[in-house]
Amino acid sequence: MDYEKDLELCEYNPISLQYEKELRELSKVVEAPVANFFEKLRKKIILAHTAKA
Repeated sequence: MDYEKDLELCEYNPISLQYEKELRELSKVVEAPVANFFEKLRKKIILAHTAKA
């Protein structure tokens, strides 16, 4: 599929709206675990730093 061409056709194009919806769902799936991973990593760093002090 040529996503860029389809998205450029029209803001109200059903195909572009479908792509936008799929991209939003994908970003939620990808962003949540990554954010969770970095939050856990940040907590470990803080705990390790405070344990040394």
